Amino acid sequence: MNVESSPSSTGRRRASAVGAWALVATGVLHAASVAVGTATEAPAAQRAVHDAMAATHVAVAGLDRTLWQLFLGFSLTMALFIAGLGALNLLALRRAPRLFVDTRAALWLNLGIVLPAFAVAVLAFPPPPIALLAVAGAAFGYALTRKP
Repeated sequence: MNVESSPSSTGRRRASAVGAWALVATGVLHAASVAVGTATEAPAAQRAVHDAMAATHVAVAGLDRTLWQLFLGFSLTMALFIAGLGALNLLALRRAPRLFVDTRAALWLNLGIVLPAFAVAVLAFPPPPIALLAVAGAAFGYALTRKP
């Protein structure tokens, strides 16, 4: 039995895939919620905040932007990056599985990103990203416990 098909490496790969898919789901669902949120009618109080943000201009590196533009830009960029991290993990699992099977470096990197993101989610976000980041963190943590 080769290293890539041993029970511990299979468990490590499956757990890594679960973590990666949780990241993809987090990013895609976040981007979708931003799109739906901007396309639907907001309650009056929320509309007032949007209007105030849209009316507040700031200079960023010599460019005039509104706080609303920055908010949407940061939010969508975060969604793309987190989905991209998950997709990059899936690509590495398929094309270079030894990054996950023979070493723990990729797993530690993922955990080092996911755990602080999870902490931020607990402090600032609603339940869906909290749950998805918890799944990703648990999956990468479990993969770390499997023998290389």
